[in-house]
Amino acid sequence: MRRLLIFVLLLGISTLWVEAERPAVRLLQDRGEGVGVLTRHGTDFAFFMPETAGYWIPGISVGEQSVWLHEAKNVRVRKQNVGWLVEVEDPILGKGVLTMEVLPLSASNGLIARVIGKKTPEGLHVVWAFGGCSASNEASERYNWFQPEQCKDNVFSREINAFTVYYGESMRLRVMMGVMPLDTDLQLSDARSMQSPLAFRHSGKKTPAPALSGVNLLTADTPAYYCIYRQNRSADYNYYKLPEVFEQEKKSIKTDKNEEADSHTSFGPDFHF
Repeated sequence: MRRLLIFVLLLGISTLWVEAERPAVRLLQDRGEGVGVLTRHGTDFAFFMPETAGYWIPGISVGEQSVWLHEAKNVRVRKQNVGWLVEVEDPILGKGVLTMEVLPLSASNGLIARVIGKKTPEGLHVVWAFGGCSASNEASERYNWFQPEQCKDNVFSREINAFTVYYGESMRLRVMMGVMPLDTDLQLSDARSMQSPLAFRHSGKKTPAPALSGVNLLTADTPAYYCIYRQNRSADYNYYKLPEVFEQEKKSIKTDKNEEADSHTSFGPDFHF
């Protein structure tokens, strides 16, 4: 009996440790019945329809150095009327600050983000990963993000700065779409190589776990827009529309649901809605 009690106690401690290590997952958008956009750290995003429709992980690079935003040295997330503002400081940025303002879309399940650098160095690039559209309804995929096995059957169609990903059963294909800055260079990469944005970018396309990587130059004080969504009659975007769409969404009185996101470094305090 004593051994059993010790085992149960150790199991409970182990479970609490795992929960403490797991990043908090929050809602950016909630359309009900499991449909919405989730975030970790306020910087990484997952899309559910309610099946898993992909993950978007942004990062930055200068020269041969790169870092995912969620791993940057200092990150602060600030609540806004709709969505939130992420402020990033890292040695890669020198004395500069990168800000990413993220809003949910009203007309579709998806998001739009505006990224801008202040006093950031020349040669700064935004490097991102998108993939993991497994079409699964497993609850675990709302916590275990962007695993190579989720990418197996994803098919990407690229057109200059936009992409479409097809996923799911062959007779019931589903799609997600993305529109990125005009100078974005899109290519297939290996979801098994996510150690850093550049490791992912240069990993090669011959892989059983294909995902999409994109990179664009970010000039200081010049905004860049990123939009990922499911297309419908009211949501069919090109890049030239994104600044207007962003301003319209920012003026929205309320979002479907907007929970707390967490700062994860000493840059600033956590906030709560």
